[in-house]
Amino acid sequence: MKKRRLSEKRFETKLARLIERRIQRAGGSVTTFRDAGVLTMNRGLVVTLPSGQEFQLTIVESTRY
Repeated sequence: MKKRRLSEKRFETKLARLIERRIQRAGGSVTTFRDAGVLTMNRGLVVTLPSGQEFQLTIVESTRY
């Protein structure tokens, strides 16, 4: 049985939802690179912690699968 491939966009959406469930309760936030205005062609997330500390997570599909 062939497994369904996950696109970078779909992975970005699923990862954002997963992180949001945990971080929003504490006052943090998650935004996509596109919505945050990050100038890149890559997919990714900007994660802001309640302390104001910010991380950028880049999502790039590996050629191996």
